[in-house]
Amino acid sequence: MSGGQELNLPPGFRFHPTDEELVTHYLCRRCAGAPIAVPIITEIDLYKFDPWQLPKMALYGEKEWYFFSPRDRKYPNGSRPNRAAGSGYWKATGADKPVGTPKPLAIKKALVFYAGKAPKGEKTNWIMHEYRLADVDRSARKKNSLRLDDWVLCRIYNKKGGLEKPASVDRKPAAMGGYGGPPGAMVSSPQEQKPVMGMNANGGGGVQPFPDFAAYYDRPSDSMPRLHADSSCSEQMLSPDFPAGEVQSQPKISEWERSFASGGDPVNPAAGSMLEPNGGFGGDPLLQDILMYWGKPF
Repeated sequence: MSGGQELNLPPGFRFHPTDEELVTHYLCRRCAGAPIAVPIITEIDLYKFDPWQLPKMALYGEKEWYFFSPRDRKYPNGSRPNRAAGSGYWKATGADKPVGTPKPLAIKKALVFYAGKAPKGEKTNWIMHEYRLADVDRSARKKNSLRLDDWVLCRIYNKKGGLEKPASVDRKPAAMGGYGGPPGAMVSSPQEQKPVMGMNANGGGGVQPFPDFAAYYDRPSDSMPRLHADSSCSEQMLSPDFPAGEVQSQPKISEWERSFASGGDPVNPAAGSMLEPNGGFGGDPLLQDILMYWGKPF
């Protein structure tokens, strides 16, 4: 026995009433406001709890537990009951069964509890038998009232005999954080780092990839020519070799081509010819790409 109320029951007492006994001696008397000999059935709003929470709230029961509970409408102007309960919902199964002869006094309905949101809840082993009075006017008695029945009688049990709850109830949604991080922690991607020419992994000075042409890398980038589709145009650009406020005209492509063709170095004239006597390019792939590119028509 559980619950806060003590019941003075004789030794060997077992509460296993039939459907007709439940309706005649308990449900009908409770709805009529008549006293019950032994208040063995708890009054509770059953739809506010999960079924595995109910056994500890019952006044009596070992494998099945009984409750008086109100029942509400799903919609204010409808007669459909609201079956949402706790972290899931109750879903009817099978056909309704009348209770009482010759005239039915109540209707018995079997329901199964599903954990989660309808219609994709997880079916559980929790079963409820709901007994409601027959031939009762269930039209809306008060404006904006959701009450469908003041009292129904419910029998709750687990068909496997345990008190387990589905694993999906304990399962929490994945956090927005990173793998292994605390819930809710936002993980930002590392800042992109670009490689620096002439720098080694420790940040110090490194070996330049083409030491024979250091003059190309050491001079400011503005001294290098820019390609134009129209050779008659020249771009005015500032140069660190001239005082502030003065500009120099960018050399045209044809001037660089003539300089290479004559065997001179436009950047470092003292270096001599860039071309070998036999017509090669000194074996350097960088110069091959540059001279092949300049040889294309624009």
